[in-house]
Amino acid sequence: MSNSANLAMQKISIVTPSFNQGHFLEQTIDSVLSQQYPHLEYIIMDGGSTDNSVEIIQKYAKYLTYWESVKDRGQTHAINKGLARCTGPIFNWLNSDDFLEPGSLHEIARLFEDPNNHLVAGKVRFLGGSVDGVVDDNALLTAEGLMLWKPGVKFIQPGVWTRRELLLACGGLDEQYQYCFDKDMLLRYMYAYPTVAYTDRILVNFRFHDDSKTVALRQRFMDETVRIRRAIAQNASMPELAQAAQRHLHQADWLNLLREAEALPQSRWSKMSYILQHWSKQPQTSTGYRMTLGMFKSILLGKPSNT
Repeated sequence: MSNSANLAMQKISIVTPSFNQGHFLEQTIDSVLSQQYPHLEYIIMDGGSTDNSVEIIQKYAKYLTYWESVKDRGQTHAINKGLARCTGPIFNWLNSDDFLEPGSLHEIARLFEDPNNHLVAGKVRFLGGSVDGVVDDNALLTAEGLMLWKPGVKFIQPGVWTRRELLLACGGLDEQYQYCFDKDMLLRYMYAYPTVAYTDRILVNFRFHDDSKTVALRQRFMDETVRIRRAIAQNASMPELAQAAQRHLHQADWLNLLREAEALPQSRWSKMSYILQHWSKQPQTSTGYRMTLGMFKSILLGKPSNT
């Protein structure tokens, strides 16, 4: 069997969740269909848009596996509804303001030909604002690295592709999360299925704009990340990752206490005394000691800390 025939056997399922993104949606759809990938399953789950999105979808309807425009419970719900309709062994979702790089699906399928590869990750080009044209990758991905934001660990969702059956086996997408559900999913996925195949090719273009969730709702992303970390810290089914989460939360809680001490409207000695009163809460690690000494130095010098 030829290599091209092998690739044709690898059905790729893509879901695009969308809501009132008509000004970007056509580029997204075209970037998928113009791949000319021979075994594609493309599903669009529109949340009942009131702009021109439905007109655009109808324009390409005959090339789609399925589409609907129905009010949903948000992005995670839309993706899960699409995922339930997918049948291909390779899966990802592509948001309606992002678009694939030409030839990316053939590259993804090629790397998934190795049955030992659990994920495929590649480079992503950022578009918009100060990051326009910047290319970044998803190298060095590990579940613990993601949890602790270890140096060099990057996660850019549309550049990371999964095996659909493995995604379902690790619980799929949790609809209680609306901002960092992709990180929660990948942490669970990589804990059970850690082998990543990397490509140096750009797979997707990731757009930043004023209406994108990544830009407009940054604090909500940060808050939900903490929620996810606390949930994993209590998850007995992932003991190593739970321990890593507990360490990180301990460190974060101590950092918050140090910042509380620094902000006290009292003397330098009172601030330092406040820290010493809570000394038992300090992480007994080099990082914990370094944070505390750095704060003591900042308080004594009367300079704002970088902690």
